[in-house]
Amino acid sequence: MEFRNLELFLNVAATGSFSRAATLAGSTQSSVSKGIAALELELSTRLFDRTGRGVTLTAAGRALLDRAEALVGEIRTLPDLLAEHGAPPTGGVRLGIQPSASWPLVRELLAAAAERLPQVRLLVSEGTTQQIEQWLVEGRCDLAVLSRMPPAAYAESRLLFAVALEVVGRAGAPELADGPVPFAQLARLPLVMASVPNGGRLLLEEQARRRGLHLHVVQEINSFHLTKRLVEARGWFTVASRPSVEAEIRAGSLAAAPLVRPGIHQTFHLAVAGRRQAPAAVRRVAELILEQVGRLPGVERLDPSTRGG
Repeated sequence: MEFRNLELFLNVAATGSFSRAATLAGSTQSSVSKGIAALELELSTRLFDRTGRGVTLTAAGRALLDRAEALVGEIRTLPDLLAEHGAPPTGGVRLGIQPSASWPLVRELLAAAAERLPQVRLLVSEGTTQQIEQWLVEGRCDLAVLSRMPPAAYAESRLLFAVALEVVGRAGAPELADGPVPFAQLARLPLVMASVPNGGRLLLEEQARRRGLHLHVVQEINSFHLTKRLVEARGWFTVASRPSVEAEIRAGSLAAAPLVRPGIHQTFHLAVAGRRQAPAAVRRVAELILEQVGRLPGVERLDPSTRGG
């Protein structure tokens, strides 16, 4: 019995789709189908029922699931066993992260990984909350940092950190000169923001509804880099965390003031894709993320037992 076919079985069972399992395995749908067919032939039983919306486990498939997870999990711990004898983690790790959380976390993570995990290749992709959730579902990322807990069927998640949101504008903007900005004043400012369902945007819209206010959004941009450039060029405003705009504040192009009455904190989660034990490289990178978050200024690392918002 080939180990890879058991892995494919678990991928299909987790995703309910041969095509998504192929993406998860970095393979093709045809190869997945052949692997499952070979496994079914070897076990002399059908493991999946094909439906118009994907596949579901048969009774035999359900009986195999727990045992297959245990077997695959045992084999996947072999790199950890070798690591105890000096063999470092190897392989690629794909990280999906929201732009509002990416800087300076990615800078610190890459520096730490280069020093301590030299044989691990990190691929970092920015995306919206919805995009990253889809990447987790489709098996296109191994780790994610996002502002909403993804479906438990596709990832194991924990609260990572919370950060206060601030009003950001062009350097010298008189609206920011007097310090903290009340929410009622924010609602009247010309805002450039990400479109719904962006996590930060949803937080602000919820607060506006509670107060019978409407945010004056003059432009929707799903790029934080472009958002900052437009704030600087057009004299508009946005809402962001202090760490994400610290470089521009130091350079003298942007300014920020705390958002008050109420103050709003955005929480972020660390998600590890899949239902099974993650490979050693993925777990080590996740540990580095937790470590680097604890060192970032302006963020509050959260205990997993803390409830997120």
